[in-house]
Amino acid sequence: MDPRDQLIRYFIETYNKGLNTLMGGNASIRIGDSVLITPSGVPKSELTINDIVELSINGNVIEGNRKPSSEWRMHLSIYRVSDYKAVIHAHAPSIITLYLAGLSLDLSVVSEAKSYIRKISDVEFIKPGTQELADEVSMRIKDGADLIVLKNHGVVAVGYSLPEALNKIEVAEDTAKMLLTLRLINKY
Repeated sequence: MDPRDQLIRYFIETYNKGLNTLMGGNASIRIGDSVLITPSGVPKSELTINDIVELSINGNVIEGNRKPSSEWRMHLSIYRVSDYKAVIHAHAPSIITLYLAGLSLDLSVVSEAKSYIRKISDVEFIKPGTQELADEVSMRIKDGADLIVLKNHGVVAVGYSLPEALNKIEVAEDTAKMLLTLRLINKY
């Protein structure tokens, strides 16, 4: 499968699974010294391979007529400090809600979570799309986190493939739903 097709397929899945709105979130894959990233401002339902932007690891546009996602700095910073091949950023509502409630993800609640997610970290709110956010997230990746909660914003997952990164977000979102439900019935 063409890498651009694969990127679109898994990015659309974030919308189909309720992890992103039609215009929210972003995703990328690294291929050698370049990165394919979703564009800014294109509804997922209208994405085509011609919309995908190819960037050098330094942030120069190699190919593409669209503007890259506003979080391109974060994606490139992650690739510079790791050997991961995929990054997905989603606005997962249950994860955001859990942290807004003053709680956090507890991997011990579900065995599946511990088997797929190595380490969770979180970052206080930093303006989206900034180099400051990119630096904070890449520092957490360097420290071994593979899922980073961006408080009041969303979540970032990394993997060696898009399915791996997406699965981490799905597992984290399901865990957050369980924790919120347990809290609602006063069992956690």
